[in-house]
Amino acid sequence: MNDLETLASAPPQPAQRDEIIVSKSIIVLGTGQEIEVYTMTLGGETIELLPQRNWSQLDVYKWRARGKLPGTPTGLEITFDHVKVAGEIASMKDPAGTSKLQRLLNQWLSLARGTIDLAQQKAHAKPPSAEHEASAGSENLLPRFRVEVDKGGHAHINCLQGKETLAVVGLNLPGINDLINQGLMHKPRTLQVGALHDWVELDGEFFSFEKGNNDASKLEKALNDRYRSTASLGQGKDVVVFTNAASPTGYDIQFAAKVGGVSDHRRRPFNEESLGLLQSPDRCGLLPKDLVIKLSPPNLIFKRRTPDGGERYLDEGPEAVVTVTGEEGEVRFIDLSKPVNYMRLTAMDLTAVFNHPAINQRRKASSQPGGASERPAPIQVMAPAAAERPIPPPLTGPSSSAETKPVEVPKPKPVVSRPNAPVRLVFVKTGGGELAAQSAHLIMPSANSWLQAVLGRPLLQHPGFTCLLYRRIAEHFGNSCEGMFGPIPCWACSLGDVDDVCDPAFRGVFLTQKGGLAYLNRGHIARFRNAVAIVGTLESSIEGIGVELKAVGADSQQRIVFIVTEDYRTQFGIPEHTVADELARLREYGALVKSVNEVLRTLEPVDVVWTVPAEQEDPSDPQAMESLKPESPGVAP
Repeated sequence: MNDLETLASAPPQPAQRDEIIVSKSIIVLGTGQEIEVYTMTLGGETIELLPQRNWSQLDVYKWRARGKLPGTPTGLEITFDHVKVAGEIASMKDPAGTSKLQRLLNQWLSLARGTIDLAQQKAHAKPPSAEHEASAGSENLLPRFRVEVDKGGHAHINCLQGKETLAVVGLNLPGINDLINQGLMHKPRTLQVGALHDWVELDGEFFSFEKGNNDASKLEKALNDRYRSTASLGQGKDVVVFTNAASPTGYDIQFAAKVGGVSDHRRRPFNEESLGLLQSPDRCGLLPKDLVIKLSPPNLIFKRRTPDGGERYLDEGPEAVVTVTGEEGEVRFIDLSKPVNYMRLTAMDLTAVFNHPAINQRRKASSQPGGASERPAPIQVMAPAAAERPIPPPLTGPSSSAETKPVEVPKPKPVVSRPNAPVRLVFVKTGGGELAAQSAHLIMPSANSWLQAVLGRPLLQHPGFTCLLYRRIAEHFGNSCEGMFGPIPCWACSLGDVDDVCDPAFRGVFLTQKGGLAYLNRGHIARFRNAVAIVGTLESSIEGIGVELKAVGADSQQRIVFIVTEDYRTQFGIPEHTVADELARLREYGALVKSVNEVLRTLEPVDVVWTVPAEQEDPSDPQAMESLKPESPGVAP
């Protein structure tokens, strides 16, 4: 949980700058058992770090609310035998555990206070204009990165557009992921950050701020040269949404508004109060005056006021559809004419929603042609495959004249279509207010069309399904050895230089004695057994019930691909954007979890897939099947 950015906008508190003192104490559990726990003391008040409690339960003195602490200690995890902070563990059995935990907590406290001080200085020194006086030229400027180091030696990444600050984040995973989620930054193939936030490694290149090092200019150049997004969602955006696990909705929202007569551009919790401020024409002025946005968890509802004092949903049609292209080239659609479940959206999706012309009148004005005599450009909406999203008939609207000449819609040129190719719907707005629709198959690369026949076959329902898959995977990679996964016997197939599954550096696939098939890389794991999926780390993971493993593959980058049932992201019982975050982290460590449709649609080619088809040559001795990508796919160029 990282809520430093949320609290950074709060007014400075007259809190003491004390350091945390850590010691040990004996407590008695309800069962009568005595155990030893760590305690932390700040300003004469002591909190016992009780096992299996979160910070909300521990913070009996309301240190956060009183401003004594700027937030929750990063990665705080308390068990009966250790306390974990910022990725490091202080064991109860370690004689130096008390001093180690004290050092970790105070390092976190110093960094957190420095981050907030810097954010407050920037907010007071250069408040952006709430009247949006930026010229039209600045709208076309690409965001750029600036890396600064504060007096405490802590690095901060600023994302700027013109004179406007789009985001300020610390050198930590949540901050960098926020930049990626907003589309401000291209996602690196590999990303590692130091536990003390004093170094970062992007795609193998190391940038250090530890022990007096200052790689600010080097990191700034790398970010602007290689990771700056040219199609950024933060580019010229008036509203930006960030993930925040501490928020009731799971998000924060940032936009310019007048508060107390003063321009304010800070992050706010994504709640009814913030939406009310966003809809205020006098204090913000971004939204049309007749637009109404209601927060009815887990939905956002968009309506327009009617002349009789009532409300109606937005008109259906392409003008009310938000199109978002994901990092893998997949296209998502958000229909604003119906309630929108924000729990199923990412921060990038919500940013696109609030900057869509149907919602943000500034975007509408900038997207229209300059002259009234100009003919409006066609509105293009990307839709999924024709088999999954039928092409709607031509839409008609009220005519502005009694007689309207028929409009000839140009016929698309003949193209060589591919199975399940995406469809382009082109809505041409005529002078009479009519909308004519036409469609054409796009010639887009279908990297995994060869898998349609492979994954479309019925699968064998067999208790040894995962064992059969593992045997074929081990034959493909050419190695398998016995080992122990904790106390559980297993067979492991190494994909790296380390063969021992117990070694922290192990990367590979393993099968437990009870049939659990898993991928493990430096503590990051994806495990499947009996329609249960476990994704996360060895210390902390999420569990999806009803997620069946259909097949396993390997893509062109030698990453393991677990192919599972559709709608698997809804089976974890937590917000889908949280599931997406865990899957993104797993991806960084060399494994993907995808549904059949996601595999077929992705632009990333899968080279080999292992399945267990129901049709077997010898039903008494079922075997898994290995399918390799054809060298020349049988589709038209």
